[in-house]
Amino acid sequence: MLIGVLISIVIYTYVNFLDDGVNRKEFDSNLWKNTPAEHSLDSMRLRMVDDFIHKYDLVGMSRNQIVQLLGDPDETIYFKAYDMVYMLGQETESYMAIDSQWLLFDLSDSGEVTSYAIRAD
Repeated sequence: MLIGVLISIVIYTYVNFLDDGVNRKEFDSNLWKNTPAEHSLDSMRLRMVDDFIHKYDLVGMSRNQIVQLLGDPDETIYFKAYDMVYMLGQETESYMAIDSQWLLFDLSDSGEVTSYAIRAD
């Protein structure tokens, strides 16, 4: 009985706190640009964003370099304080995931990335 309870606790913890449900995928620029984000954990952008962030040294890249890799930024009423925004897909850090996640870039006056973040709306 005790073993069953411990196994249940481990499974519950894994499913609800460790596994965000996203099946990660290697970044592919053409796939990113040709597959619009969708409010889903299966969104290609959401699946590729971690690899993108780890593959490229984003700080210092020019706006044009980001656009070459990701396409034109998305237009949205959210995150007006950021210079470039890309919708990724369904948020992953909430039990009731009703919001979307976004990749956000701040640019310097000369058009280079000074910082980036992933945030939910």
